[in-house]
Amino acid sequence: MNNKTDKIVDLTRNKTKKTSIMLNEELWDLFKLACKQNNTTPTLCVEKWIINYIDKNGLL
Repeated sequence: MNNKTDKIVDLTRNKTKKTSIMLNEELWDLFKLACKQNNTTPTLCVEKWIINYIDKNGLL
């Protein structure tokens, strides 16, 4: 694997940080429904977004 892939694997293992975010209830419900329709979970979807965001900003 290349360095970026290795880093992503490391970042997505051993999840120990719990966090909460404040969202509009309807927004959260729609997001959960979209995740369900795409056979994914909100946690995985948010995690992918975070990884893409830090990569886009040159931090991987």
